[in-house]
Amino acid sequence: MTSGRRWTVALLTSSGAIQAGTNALAALLASSLLGPHGRGLMVLGTTMASIAALLAGMGTGPALRACLPTATRVRRRRLLATFTQWSMLAVVVAAGLAAIGSVLSARVIDPELAEPRFLVAIAVVTVGHVALVQFPDLWYAAGRFRAGGSWAAAVAAGGLAGVLGGAVTARSAWVLLLAQGVGMLVVAAVQTAHLSVVKLLAARAGDRTELSSLLCSGGWALGLTTGLAVTLAADRYALGAFAGPATVGVYSVASSLSGMPRLIPTALGQILNREVASGGGRGVALRARRLAVWSAIVLGLGVAAGGWLLIVPVFGAGFADARPLLLVLLVAEVAFAPFAVASRALLGGGWMGTAGVLGVGSGVAAAGVFAVGVRLWGAYGAALASVALYGGMSLVSWRLLRRRLAVAERVADRMATEAAKPTLAVKS
Repeated sequence: MTSGRRWTVALLTSSGAIQAGTNALAALLASSLLGPHGRGLMVLGTTMASIAALLAGMGTGPALRACLPTATRVRRRRLLATFTQWSMLAVVVAAGLAAIGSVLSARVIDPELAEPRFLVAIAVVTVGHVALVQFPDLWYAAGRFRAGGSWAAAVAAGGLAGVLGGAVTARSAWVLLLAQGVGMLVVAAVQTAHLSVVKLLAARAGDRTELSSLLCSGGWALGLTTGLAVTLAADRYALGAFAGPATVGVYSVASSLSGMPRLIPTALGQILNREVASGGGRGVALRARRLAVWSAIVLGLGVAAGGWLLIVPVFGAGFADARPLLLVLLVAEVAFAPFAVASRALLGGGWMGTAGVLGVGSGVAAAGVFAVGVRLWGAYGAALASVALYGGMSLVSWRLLRRRLAVAERVADRMATEAAKPTLAVKS
């Protein structure tokens, strides 16, 4: 890895750590104020908000990242204008989808999810999640990883500031959720203005042909991004349906902490996305996978020690079951690390269909695996199911990626050979 890549990975990891840290602080504050039941409702609300934001984006972010690096100046302007127009529409669509999902979930989990004030809160926080979905991909498509990571962390910090402000007003799930959404929106609004200044957001009318291209390509990518979101949220939703919001609240503490080892693999995946889009091959992909796994192991050991010692003193005795759950979920994170790299590489290579099938398959498998695991063993069943599921996802994704990269290398070699033939004929 070159010094430039190491610097970029370090920046993305740092911004990811800040984002994870602010989310963890927000979770800590909400858990201490609301208890397991209220915290569980809040987790379910943010989960539905994040999934709705992905659905509304329709994969246009990954599609933009695959085509913008090699686009001509004229096409670049068309792509950016089209992406801007669709992102504005996604705000309205995502808020509606999240509200509908909350109403439907209320029949299965808890009636409070359908209360009007909770629906307003979930709509607001969903708009903030749209910014977290669309804007980082826009920065990364332009090769501005530092700005993308920094702004994503700033949006998360805005959410934390909102929770702190909401805690002064009232101690209820919908108030904290609404306050978190408002804090995210304030930072997102500033980011929108900055994106306009640097000409990555354009107020011009979009192009129908480019929109069709983004949606067609992004539709397949949506299978991966949404399938992954469903996979990562299915454990909480299954727990909410079969065990209740209180169990979700305890499990979410372990789940939030266990996500820390994912920081470096995620950063490596972002870099590999652009490397593959620019013609990178199997060598760089294998090095990224090796670094991802070892970083997850090292960080996981540190989180395991710290979490075991601090969960009960910080969160209270009601969250004691989160300690053994954390250990199992950290093993799952190590198993997830190769997938974090390979899935992004598939998107960078433009293999949207392969990535989409992988994501949809993961989501379908997650629904079945977590439903069975939770019904049999509760929260521990969800944690064990995560280990098996993530390991399978990594195995399949790397087989698919290696096959695609091998084909791309053979095609490139053939084209180089064909291009060299006329030159050889002239010399002879």
